[in-house]
Amino acid sequence: MNSLHFNVHAAAVLAPGLPTLADLRALANGERPYIHQPLQLPSPAMLPAHERRRASQVVRLVLACIAQALQESPFPAEVMRSVFATDEGTGEVCQQMLEAVATTRQISPLLFPNSVPNAPSGYFSIAWRNRQPATLVSLGVESFAGGLLCAVTEAAASRQPVLLVVYDPAMTPPLNELLPVNDATACAWIISSGMADAPPPRLGSFAVQIEPAGAGPASPLPPWYPEPLAGSSSARAMAALGLLDADDDSAQRFSFGAQMLSLRRLAGGRA
Repeated sequence: MNSLHFNVHAAAVLAPGLPTLADLRALANGERPYIHQPLQLPSPAMLPAHERRRASQVVRLVLACIAQALQESPFPAEVMRSVFATDEGTGEVCQQMLEAVATTRQISPLLFPNSVPNAPSGYFSIAWRNRQPATLVSLGVESFAGGLLCAVTEAAASRQPVLLVVYDPAMTPPLNELLPVNDATACAWIISSGMADAPPPRLGSFAVQIEPAGAGPASPLPPWYPEPLAGSSSARAMAALGLLDADDDSAQRFSFGAQMLSLRRLAGGRA
């Protein structure tokens, strides 16, 4: 396929020891060491009180990351389409439901709505009164590649800004033996493609392209990326933000089924 160009207008990161995009960029640039610190998730004040009480940890994670990205967004939240990408998606909610099925066989009606994979996107629509289409992508460790391609094609086809959120909740025992994600991580990108009236990109311009698998191997996580956070699919999304401060034409390649997805920084537009 031909490459698709897009602009990144705002981004956010939320992970243990990396509470903001500025912290991630400082780490990538060698300006600070990585120090693992527990992630404190705030109560989602943007939700109505009854929905706030029901919000799971993954919903709190996603909404806090989105709120951070929206602080720098040139677009109102209600006009953006959205793509949510995650490996497993429900974290502790799945564990609680499995325990209930194995013991009492009674599942709380407050727990069940949070067990569906698209619960975070539903809470996003409630919190910011967003009625635009939302898409969920779940492709294991390739979730970022699939979500990014989906978001860029959505932006190019609709000529609307798109919010891409890539996230992974921490998995509790014994599920973490199958999916070793010990820390919750999230990353949000606000992008546009082909919009005639879009503001200049605040962070940078990029191109994505599907390549045959034989064109070369997938890029490893960069040396600066924290090893404790490397097990999640959203690690690729956060590592890709290191391209914000990279040289023009720098690229990362991600496994995408039987092919590769290439993400390349275009010349100009660096923040």
